[in-house]
Amino acid sequence: MDKVEETNNWLPECKATIMGDTVSSLLFQPPSPTKLKEEKVVWLKTTSESRIPAFFIQYKVEGGVGHAKSLTRDEVYNAKVEGVTLLYSHANAEDLGSIYPWCKFLSKMLRVNLLAYDYTGYGMAFEEGPPTEEDCFSDIDAAYKFLRYNLNIPASNIVLYGRSLGSGPSCYLASGSASKKRDDSQDGPVGGLILHAPFLSVYRIVIDTGCTVYGDKFPNVDFAPMIQSPVLLIHGTNDQIVPFSHSETLYKTLPERSRASPLYIEGMGHNNVHSVVRPLFVEHLNDYLDEHVRNNGKSRSKGKRSQSMSYPEKHQQQTNQRVPLPSY
Repeated sequence: MDKVEETNNWLPECKATIMGDTVSSLLFQPPSPTKLKEEKVVWLKTTSESRIPAFFIQYKVEGGVGHAKSLTRDEVYNAKVEGVTLLYSHANAEDLGSIYPWCKFLSKMLRVNLLAYDYTGYGMAFEEGPPTEEDCFSDIDAAYKFLRYNLNIPASNIVLYGRSLGSGPSCYLASGSASKKRDDSQDGPVGGLILHAPFLSVYRIVIDTGCTVYGDKFPNVDFAPMIQSPVLLIHGTNDQIVPFSHSETLYKTLPERSRASPLYIEGMGHNNVHSVVRPLFVEHLNDYLDEHVRNNGKSRSKGKRSQSMSYPEKHQQQTNQRVPLPSY
């Protein structure tokens, strides 16, 4: 009888483990690897002993004109990096090759440098083993340390940008950086966090568990209360993959001082930013960066910043905080 009881005690944990493994197989769906020019790839070593690729786009103004240029490996290590740098964590069925045009667009339009990286098991790192939550955390840690200690970029000049799956490692890193004090070593909380179509946790996409249960992945809702950086939430109200309500709930769980004005776009789905709303998208992100990051947050006021939009008056939707998707 004792042996039977001991075995039964393991059943819930075993079931949760199996469920967690099943979720991982569904959560991580790397696409067929796309190509990047080898000379533009910077290889990073993670604490889990994986080698992951990254690319770096530098934004510079020359002759009064802004340029976004992807640097070679040698150019990256010799670059003098100034201004804001985005650390971009991509969505599920993407890799560095497929997101390069979008990252180049963000760098030029937002006037920022940008480092993007692949998760273990994705893209050129597909042979490093199957992706896991733990590997994703190690991957973004390696990318962040590269920016901080190889390129000497202060934490306050680094803004994390996580899209969908990328919201998981981004929330993890933002909450971890919150425990560091700003000092002469230029450490401290990251300058900002942009969450594009984020989820509360993986299980909660399927069912409202009410709490983080054993085996759940990327519990962003648990990281959110610890984040001390200004957070911008972006979500389409017609998202059929990650319900729009996830961003609304995440907003409420953030510390009040960390709540930047969100961007909720009426009718937008999960996988794209409609070309018609891109000007508003870019404007809102630039307003966020100008107010909260480029001036190191000096003008950031306390209170519910979610109650106003940063667009001109004709675009403001103060009652529901949403921007309509234009129709033809």
